Amino acid sequence: MSFVKIETSDEDTRWINLDSISRVTIGKDEAGVELMVAVFADGDVNDALTLRGTDDVNKEAILEIERALNQHCE
Repeated sequence: MSFVKIETSDEDTRWINLDSISRVTIGKDEAGVELMVAVFADGDVNDALTLRGTDDVNKEAILEIERALNQHCE
């Protein structure tokens, strides 16, 4: 298993199992705010992880997941 540790602006620390993610979308929402949505292998959209880059902490969390996924794909 490969995990990535992130901290979010709501002061949560999370360890995300990269092997359990089935799909990730990174882009911008309608207001131009960076957005990341990760859907896990069970496919339940209600359990998806959504991060909005509304502050530096969440922007860094998005970058950490993106870096980890890119490295995981190699």
